[in-house]
Amino acid sequence: MKSVIDEKNSVPVVSESDVLVIGGGLAGVAAAVSAARQGKKATLIEKSIVLGGLATLGHVCIYLPICDGLGRKIYGGMAEEFLHLSIKYSYNNLPDERWTMGVKRIDNPKGRYRTTFNIPAYILALDELTQKEGVHVVFDTVFSKPIMDGDLCRGAIVENKSGRTAYLAKMVIDATGDADVFYRAGAPCEEQKSIVSSWAYEIDLESAKEGIESGDILKTMNLRWFGLRPDADNSKSTIPTFLGTDAEEVNSYIKLSRSLMLDFLKKNQRPGYAMFSLPFMPQYRMTRRILGKKELQLNVGHIEDSVGCICHSLETPAAVHEFPYDAIIDSKLKNILAAGRMVSAGGYAWELMRLIPACVFTGQVAGTAAAVAIDSGCSVQEVELGKLREKLASTGVMIHMDEDMLGGRSEKKFNEKPMEVGIGGTKVDSLSYH
Repeated sequence: MKSVIDEKNSVPVVSESDVLVIGGGLAGVAAAVSAARQGKKATLIEKSIVLGGLATLGHVCIYLPICDGLGRKIYGGMAEEFLHLSIKYSYNNLPDERWTMGVKRIDNPKGRYRTTFNIPAYILALDELTQKEGVHVVFDTVFSKPIMDGDLCRGAIVENKSGRTAYLAKMVIDATGDADVFYRAGAPCEEQKSIVSSWAYEIDLESAKEGIESGDILKTMNLRWFGLRPDADNSKSTIPTFLGTDAEEVNSYIKLSRSLMLDFLKKNQRPGYAMFSLPFMPQYRMTRRILGKKELQLNVGHIEDSVGCICHSLETPAAVHEFPYDAIIDSKLKNILAAGRMVSAGGYAWELMRLIPACVFTGQVAGTAAAVAIDSGCSVQEVELGKLREKLASTGVMIHMDEDMLGGRSEKKFNEKPMEVGIGGTKVDSLSYH
């Protein structure tokens, strides 16, 4: 491969913060807000011009269940707060009026603690939240590389309209979804190819009429799913998988994803029908994750270093697991923490940790841990778990599962047929399955 010499230039420092978060998806927002609420100056770097990541730009606009399917809330704290934030200024389809902020469990629930949300309304609500909490959000700015001093990260080099600049910080949180900060800092990571999958909104006169007659705006539109599903057996599919850590493969993913949409549109265009909203980032599920100080293990019951409970939001009922703090850090890097889908969790556990509630949860843990480390003057490996757990529990995070939650199993299950869900939501393009 040909190469060119990148001249060493002086890079101006734009800002110095207590906590620097790279990536403005929901995990990154949770990390920055939680650090700010602990009295820390937080800066959030986002490559696009909106917050929310896959939940907004990626059209994954269903806030998946934070309960276990048996009426017991598993995700409290910011994972629950962000669910209600998603519906603060627009519609929702919470199935039971008893699912309110702070509820711990309900008897005989009518449905899971989840909702569909309006994307523009959520974007604006996230803007409002970060502004209220004093987070310095820097949009349209791409992370380039960490500024390393041995095993200590002094900040990050970024690129935007001002050119190449530096943001310095005491603590850095990698919320890129792809472990870009960890990887470029030399941490061991694991990569995985991802299925092609994307959602688009559509509307037609029949659904619009149904929505008007019923008074339910969600019935006026549908989400259509193109590509493959993570809960289906894709072994016989001819649709390729792609790395999310290589520019050529990312471009191939995007082009193939949109070609599936175009094929559908060519076959289904008609008077009174419109595809009116497409995702503006590739809907990668898992790309690269850290090989942390400790790996998340499922079905092991109580663990001594738990900082909160998690469950797979697509299981019904869902087994409950405890999450170790050491899954968001590695053994060497003294001041970098992970938030979101790229924490130390492999296999089926990786599928679990990529979902919205889990991402918000790890963001809150990372942001709070960064603040504790700063207050204690210690590395992320030396954070006193008692202090961290106390702060998390005060917001509603369940640190340890109840005894009646023990013994559940999480196993990979495949649906034999593509799903066809009409709840204001998701319809599958059968053309994508071949």
